[in-house]
Amino acid sequence: MSLALQSQPMLTRQTRIAYLDIAKGIGILLVVMGHNDFSLISPFFFKLIYSFHMPLFFFMSGIFFKPDLSFLTLLRRRFDSVLKPYIFIILLIFFATLSFTKVDFAHATSRLIKALYGNGHYLDWVQLWFLPHLFVVSLFAFLFFKLVRQTGLPWLKWALLVAAQVVGVLSISAFWPFTFNFFGRQLTVFGLPFSLDLVFISGFFFILGNELFQNFPVTLFQKPQMLLFLGLLLSLLVWFYPPTIDFNIRQFDALFLNTLEALLGISFTLSLALQIERMARLAAIFKYIGGASLIILLFQVPIQAFWSDKVLALTGNFPSAYWIGFLAGVLGPLAINALFIQPNPVVGKWFGQKMYATAPAND
Repeated sequence: MSLALQSQPMLTRQTRIAYLDIAKGIGILLVVMGHNDFSLISPFFFKLIYSFHMPLFFFMSGIFFKPDLSFLTLLRRRFDSVLKPYIFIILLIFFATLSFTKVDFAHATSRLIKALYGNGHYLDWVQLWFLPHLFVVSLFAFLFFKLVRQTGLPWLKWALLVAAQVVGVLSISAFWPFTFNFFGRQLTVFGLPFSLDLVFISGFFFILGNELFQNFPVTLFQKPQMLLFLGLLLSLLVWFYPPTIDFNIRQFDALFLNTLEALLGISFTLSLALQIERMARLAAIFKYIGGASLIILLFQVPIQAFWSDKVLALTGNFPSAYWIGFLAGVLGPLAINALFIQPNPVVGKWFGQKMYATAPAND
């Protein structure tokens, strides 16, 4: 199966960085926007964001996946790019909690152990769940491509990919929560370690990104008419159909509609990025934001929550508090990146610094 149109130029590795970094910039701004009570500003646009923003990041991470790497090389690179930043941040939270709060050592240690489970339900900074999950999604994609290549049946990958999405969506709440017996004690746990119970759904978008990047024609997204069509169709679907997506709380209400909305949102973002690419100054801003998307993902929640609360306490004006918090959630991590991470090679290695030119924590 090929989606290529042979008469049109294809997406190539040479053309990827500019508009894909812009798309990452768009995506991470949507992430920040959705993490600070944006539903109180605009319920419709909040739902619009949540219809595709996480599938977008798995799709784009899949674009840069290299299935030909050896398993050990993949393991090492993924550890460096996604697990090391995760470990750094949860240790930072642990020591900051002991140093600047009244939480005792036992309680702080308990929270650290829960954080090692790698599931958003047990994290102080919930957004961190994406990193350990991206690690297991990469391993899933490696096994997927290995299995498909061994069979020698090109159609099988599409059948398995669709099957993974169907099974993943239909079983999304199977482990949310689940109870098991641990040495005679009944324990209730929310989700599997590293959100492994989501791997079929996230893996669907991840592998789809890798496959479509190789074959889909870039000119299809370059037309302004396509941008308007995708935006209008996505908006109409989100407006008239209530089902929504939230990976972190295991919500994927409608298999077909939510999958369609996610794919439309991904396509819309890529098309918008190609339009922005034509405007040099604006493109430079979005590329810079996209290049630091990992750092923004890591730090945006506590920063924007802090400033939103401060401004709301001072002014009593929620919209002002929200937008100032949003700006702080973007500019604060960019400042941390520019002042403390990029100039420091030792710290930079813990944040996958060499990978800034690609998708968030891609290799």
